[in-house]
Amino acid sequence: MPPSGKRALRREELQLELACEWGSCQETFDRMQEFCQHVEKHYKATVDSETDLPEEEHNCLWRDCGFCSVEGNAELLRHMFFHCYHTKLKQWGLAILKGHSDMGACSVGLHNRNIVPEVQENFLCLWEHCEMSMDNPEWFYRHVEMHAHCLEANEENVLFCGWKDCEASFKGRFKLREHMRSHTQEKLVACPTCGGMFANNTKFFDHIRRQTSIESQRFQCSHCSKRFATERLLRDHMRNHVNHYKCPLCDMTCPSPSSLRNHIKFRHSNEKPYSCDYCEYSCKNLIDLRKHLDTHSSEPAYRCDFADCDYSTRSLYSIKNHYKRVHEGDYTPRYKCHVCEQCFTRGNNLTAHLRKKHQFKWPSGHPRFRYKEHEDGFMRLQLIRYESVELTEQLMQGEGDSNESSQQNGEELEETGPLSTMGGNTEAGIRKEGVDVCRTQENTESVRMNWQTLTGLGQPPFVSEGVKADTGS
Repeated sequence: MPPSGKRALRREELQLELACEWGSCQETFDRMQEFCQHVEKHYKATVDSETDLPEEEHNCLWRDCGFCSVEGNAELLRHMFFHCYHTKLKQWGLAILKGHSDMGACSVGLHNRNIVPEVQENFLCLWEHCEMSMDNPEWFYRHVEMHAHCLEANEENVLFCGWKDCEASFKGRFKLREHMRSHTQEKLVACPTCGGMFANNTKFFDHIRRQTSIESQRFQCSHCSKRFATERLLRDHMRNHVNHYKCPLCDMTCPSPSSLRNHIKFRHSNEKPYSCDYCEYSCKNLIDLRKHLDTHSSEPAYRCDFADCDYSTRSLYSIKNHYKRVHEGDYTPRYKCHVCEQCFTRGNNLTAHLRKKHQFKWPSGHPRFRYKEHEDGFMRLQLIRYESVELTEQLMQGEGDSNESSQQNGEELEETGPLSTMGGNTEAGIRKEGVDVCRTQENTESVRMNWQTLTGLGQPPFVSEGVKADTGS
């Protein structure tokens, strides 16, 4: 929101100052078309001058960038045009901050201010009957915007998105344009300090507010104890603790489609697309492959920097553990058993203790125990997870069908607690489930904790100065 008494600055009213940062160039422009044409001249001069290099190898000379194209000249041109687009977004971010003097400044630093995403292919418009391909993101996003501007509404004044395989509809053209950015991944503003790009002004403001001092972060999550500067940041964060999606192959529930995809990829898929060039090893992600490649090195990848210490290792985890144990004296136990209060220095030791001594096990789909930091600084077993009411109803329906089938087959049902609804609008409700962990008795029958449906997010999180955080949207 603009400051009281001030009208929000419109993008078309902004006087641009687009500075070229190619090499030692100092020219500035106030129009994107002239700016892009100027940068394209740098591209042509670079390609013509670097004739001794392979065609696919050209360095970007934009200050603080360091990019080297490996896919050919076309990739370099796309990259340079993205710098143009990125420069415009940073100008918009600078103008926004000038209009909000109380917002503060980004403290991340300038080292990444001109780092832009790698664009390996042209921007392709998938609007019906179009398929226009462009190498300049600015022209591509304006092209897609014209589709929304020219689209005619039906008799009910409804606008249908024409993007491939999309059936979304909207009453207003603004909402349609906003929706189309989910297809194009267009960003509207960038931080003038660190260069981070954001889909809207609100997310840009969040980026700045997250950097406030700990004293200013008055809103605390009751689940993980993280602190935030505003109620809305807290609400957005707490939604990450709520599971909305159930795995079709096991009992695992996840907070987002991406986390569900990752779960299926790592727990239920045998596909390993990343292969080692030196042996038959293959894995499911690039991080694991990079760790494996260290094992083929004849020299240790990591050496201790402390004087008179000749420790070396091929593992990043091992070198970090060495620093903690040998040079930082980190022997303080941080993990505590919630049953018997025994303490451990590592989470895997507590896991072994819970499984062997207390006969705990994790439910179907869960690969490990999860630990939560408590107010006393100890990490203890996380016993609760939150699930949306919609997912609760789906699971309860599935259990009902399963129970009915079991009764018909003469099976003995496991006894569970009652389902309790504590008033309010259940559309915003969340199920608080205590079955993240199961404990086996002597007769090996599992004991399940009661189900409970809560509205909102259970008990409101702690907020200092007596301010009650609204967990609604």
